[in-house]
Amino acid sequence: MTGRHQIPGFAGLRIALVGPLPPPSGGIANQTVQLAALLRDAGAEVELVQVNPPHPRWVANLRGVRALVRLPCYLWRLWRAAGRAQLLHVMAHSGWSWHLCAAPAIWIGRLRGAGVLVNYRGGEAHAFFARQAALVVPSLQRADALVVPSEFLAGLFRQRGLAAAIVPNVVDLARFHPAGDSDKPRAHILVARHLEAVYDNASALRALALLLPTVPHARMTLCGEGPELDRLRQLASELGVDRAVRFAGRNGHEQMAHLCRQADLLLNPSLADNMPNSILEAWASGVPVVSTGVGGIPYLVHHGEDGLLVAPGDSAAMAGAMVALLTDAGSARRLAAAGATQAQRHAWTQVAPLLSAQYRRVLKRPPSSGYTGWVARRLFPLQEWLKRHDSHRLLQELEHSQWWLAEDLEALQLRRLQGLLRHAGEHSPYYRRVFAEHGFDPDKVQHRRDLHCLPILRKADINDHRKDFCTRDSGTLQSMTTGGSSGEPLIFHVGKARVSHDVAAKWRATRWWGVDIGDREAVMWGSPIELKAQDYWRAWRDRLLRTHLLPAFDLSPARLDTYLASLRRQRPAMLFGYPSVMCLLARHARQRRVRLDDLGIKVVFATAERLYEEQRAQLADAFGAPVANGYGGRDAGFLAHECPEGGLHISAEDIIIEIVDQQGQPVPDGDSGAIVVTHLASADFPFIRYATGDIGALDTRTCACGRGLPLLKSIDGRTTDFVVARDGTVMHGLALIYILRDLAQIRAFKIIQESVVRTRILVVATPQLPLSLKQDIAAKFHARLGAGVKIVIEPVTAIPAEASGKHRYVVSHVAQQ
Repeated sequence: MTGRHQIPGFAGLRIALVGPLPPPSGGIANQTVQLAALLRDAGAEVELVQVNPPHPRWVANLRGVRALVRLPCYLWRLWRAAGRAQLLHVMAHSGWSWHLCAAPAIWIGRLRGAGVLVNYRGGEAHAFFARQAALVVPSLQRADALVVPSEFLAGLFRQRGLAAAIVPNVVDLARFHPAGDSDKPRAHILVARHLEAVYDNASALRALALLLPTVPHARMTLCGEGPELDRLRQLASELGVDRAVRFAGRNGHEQMAHLCRQADLLLNPSLADNMPNSILEAWASGVPVVSTGVGGIPYLVHHGEDGLLVAPGDSAAMAGAMVALLTDAGSARRLAAAGATQAQRHAWTQVAPLLSAQYRRVLKRPPSSGYTGWVARRLFPLQEWLKRHDSHRLLQELEHSQWWLAEDLEALQLRRLQGLLRHAGEHSPYYRRVFAEHGFDPDKVQHRRDLHCLPILRKADINDHRKDFCTRDSGTLQSMTTGGSSGEPLIFHVGKARVSHDVAAKWRATRWWGVDIGDREAVMWGSPIELKAQDYWRAWRDRLLRTHLLPAFDLSPARLDTYLASLRRQRPAMLFGYPSVMCLLARHARQRRVRLDDLGIKVVFATAERLYEEQRAQLADAFGAPVANGYGGRDAGFLAHECPEGGLHISAEDIIIEIVDQQGQPVPDGDSGAIVVTHLASADFPFIRYATGDIGALDTRTCACGRGLPLLKSIDGRTTDFVVARDGTVMHGLALIYILRDLAQIRAFKIIQESVVRTRILVVATPQLPLSLKQDIAAKFHARLGAGVKIVIEPVTAIPAEASGKHRYVVSHVAQQ
């Protein structure tokens, strides 16, 4: 490596890299050496902890004794390194290597307080887990993160209830590259695996014997060392191919790169494999590949596209595939070109952000001990159990499923969607009628796209048929009210299952940022008096959970001074609330010359409004913490949340989001349209294709964090204005919204503050509002805005939309001081 290229997430990070070192120069040993160099070059401090340190000569051939002799030295070095490092990166493998090296690293890392990332490798993992899962899984569950290099291993771990993120192997493209115009020896076959039985070099020799009658000038080079060397030499002699075979022995990176450039074809005859670097290096060198289709190989090599796959041990098939490539230059060039494209995805520039994201995940892990750990693991789950909520179990499931592949999450969505639709059709009078009117058969749903056969669900549909939405087998339902972004009030019901799913999804997203329930939290939110939600017991609960409410309505300078003093006294780990309110507090603090960036806030959670980039920058600068955007609502549920890598992840296990045009038809991914939501946990009161009133777009990219959860590209139009009282007090617009939204006669409204002395209210009412109710509304507005303010209540038949298509329910034309 030349030069230092510091990469965010690596610079200054203290890493203990635990793994084998050459000799022998196996795949995992080479990856350990290469990774150490790359991390150092990126600015990290790397301490190598060698699991195979040198041993006395007298134990060289005694494998069990050799391991026991090495163990004390390894454990001592591991203990010391774990005390110095911020995180342990453990290069893990199957067999005794796991039990003697990887498992102790996990437990020692946890004892020493370091984060632990297990980087599991090896194509024999399936057989290893089949035999010893009971011994392996408990240790893996103690790791803070589990990463694997392939979809093959990710799926294997998923079957064992373990969530693994994919961080591919790295290939050094500066060292491994095509030979250019230099002359290559024709029909040079390279086999780059250790000389061990599992790699079946014997089949490669037999394939060469079958190949030579057709390609008599073919030559084969076998690289590596191992116990099979003498047997393979003898086999080559017996087959009569010894003159066409070269045993190259151990080769360093430079020698291997030279051999790749001189090769015309790479043969990988392995009987068990995961993601061999030899294939990546051949691709990077412009060499076509023939490989057995074992283990993770089919996830890496796609037959006929970037390589040829054959059955393990089938020498005739190997010979046939090699003949095809050595005699058809066009096919060889096509496969080599496709392989070269694949190799680019394994460049350090592509892999580094994925690994950096996993490091940040480990370093941001929520505390597992102390008061926060007790609340998150004991007190809050107890509260949820007493409320008959299943959120704690669901959280554990969600923290696994977030690492699933996108296609696995889509399959889960489909299964849950089919169940929701069948249940709604059988038990909800409203949906039984809708399905009949549209000829919709839930049993024929085979894809999420089939939802397009159903109409969009509007707030008016729920308000007009509320009782018919409830399913016949629903349990106790909780009544909820929301004004939504359009100002059209909505009364609906939720069951305990939906509440549990929403709590679990929010809980998971909170933990992404290294904080947890039980950490000190300040919440700039709706007034508890206005919401009628605060009582003696809830106040005690908030004290135990260390949640402090800062009501967002009365934001006079005196009240903001009180909030600043409260924050400095509480020193919360997280701040949660409306971005506009938090920005107002930040501006006030700057005017008062009160610092907020020394409070120890780890993250600022913004929700309920559109988060503008200038607001994000202002909040991040003021509080000295990252800002995480959240999207959801009482009606639609907890829809999406931002992760530390910047991806706005949809809660896909529970939520299906469609983006549609004005006619209700889906728009291409990436294009903006109306956000329509199906909540898969809403069986008691189904929300199927519910129009949120928001505008947004889906994202087609994947997030560097490695989660399979789909992304929202943007959310447009969510905004709530402030209003200014006659005495200059600034308050959140919700202070006025709550006056109107719970009134059954009001179908929609819009509040327009034209000046500090005049506010106009557009009202869609059925029936017409009586004079006494108008007077009551005006009195409540006067109580907030001032006795001398003129309140004009104007009946209208509909609320006009903004030019953007978004409905704003509060618009203030009064400039804030």
